[in-house]
Amino acid sequence: MSYLKKLFEQSAYYFISNVIVMMAGFISFPIWTRIFSRAEYGLFSLVVITISLGVGFSKFGLQHAALRYHSDFKEYKTDLDMSYYYTTLFFGSVVISGSIISSAVLGIEVFLRSYIDGSLLDLMPYIAVLVFTGTLISILMMFIRADNRGRLYSIFIIAKKYGGLFLALFIVFHFMRSLEGVFIGFALSEVLMLAFLISLFVKKMKLRSISLAFMREALRYSFPLIWMELSNMILNIGDRYLLQFYLGPNSVGIYSAGYNLSNMAQSVLTTPLRLAITPMYLHIWNRDGKRRTMVFLNDTLDYYFVLAVPITVGMIWYGEEIITVLATSKFRDSAEVIPYIIIPLILRGAYVIYGAGFFIYKKTKILMYLALTAGMVNIGLNMILIPKFGILGAAYATLASFGMLSLLIAMISHKFLKVEIRVKRLCLYVLLSFLTMQLLSFYPAGNALQLLARLLIGSILYISAILAVDERLRRKTVSALSRRR
Repeated sequence: MSYLKKLFEQSAYYFISNVIVMMAGFISFPIWTRIFSRAEYGLFSLVVITISLGVGFSKFGLQHAALRYHSDFKEYKTDLDMSYYYTTLFFGSVVISGSIISSAVLGIEVFLRSYIDGSLLDLMPYIAVLVFTGTLISILMMFIRADNRGRLYSIFIIAKKYGGLFLALFIVFHFMRSLEGVFIGFALSEVLMLAFLISLFVKKMKLRSISLAFMREALRYSFPLIWMELSNMILNIGDRYLLQFYLGPNSVGIYSAGYNLSNMAQSVLTTPLRLAITPMYLHIWNRDGKRRTMVFLNDTLDYYFVLAVPITVGMIWYGEEIITVLATSKFRDSAEVIPYIIIPLILRGAYVIYGAGFFIYKKTKILMYLALTAGMVNIGLNMILIPKFGILGAAYATLASFGMLSLLIAMISHKFLKVEIRVKRLCLYVLLSFLTMQLLSFYPAGNALQLLARLLIGSILYISAILAVDERLRRKTVSALSRRR
């Protein structure tokens, strides 16, 4: 099986699961925006991003070590057996996460309680539980992903998302019609998920198989990535905290609706790619060397833009209609931030391709410095632009800081591993996307069904146009279809 074919197969599992997960987002998005006011939705978004920030720090980067060192253990490049890999990383995560969460809770109670909004404080117990369970679920899921078990990983991703959603909806509609009911449902779901995942790996772990030497090596690799991940979190969520500070929860709610919709749209493409590609190019590098890896990455980046460009253009062109249909006219104002959010999200989503050199050559410390710089730029720009431009100021800051980070990653990684953007092809994808959107503008989209029909028609038009003008893609598509027969 060719590497690109294997990538598409693994990505297919992640893509299907991500589409199903995205559907949960499109189900919950209209529900939460209808149940809660704009201010309550703003608080909901703040809690969600606080959990994400907590999990990002609590993982301490060990999920990256789980991905990076799995092939070393599996290919017998170390004297330790696989039980050391599983046991060391899991129990290391338990100790580190427990220590960080306990310290954070104590610090909030002693030093910060009087500075935090009471509504947010009431939800702190659920935040602590969700951060701890989310950390351990992340490391266990990474064990599955590192082993290229895309189908099993996808099943768990779907179960995690829908389990939390259904429990939250059940509690909200039957017992507690409040934000507290939502997060109780999320917490119950994650506790059950964690218990099941532990049952799958418990036989692969032995308490005597804890290697402090391997733990130190894993932390040395992971430590720079902690700060990159936290900086990415700041890039993703810092604007919401500053909007809360300067403008209040109502503005957070409006901005979050546009941001969350853009994030859901780009994650359909970027999440399955990100999950599938890293183990693959590390495997190709170990087995076939630099040249084959470069060919693989260049082809993959081109295929990424085939799909990324129409998503971007479509969100810019029809963002207001999509927001109005899904979230009602109450959140119509959030459409103005979409163009400035979707572009940087799509660009950053490909960094696992054009930044592959950092991971292959273990130059993650450079990524840390780049991400920290971009994070500081983002915070500074938000502090300057939000008071002057409101929610658009936060969007401008996101565009500038994400764009800077993507450019720096691409330029510096290119020195280690040459991954090129095929500019002529990219321009072709942009042109065909604009033509497709222009044709679709004649089709109405006043409700969810019409919106779905427009999406289907647009996909058919764009794919047909691409296959008609791109001989390389047409040849590969025909070849793939003929092999399936």
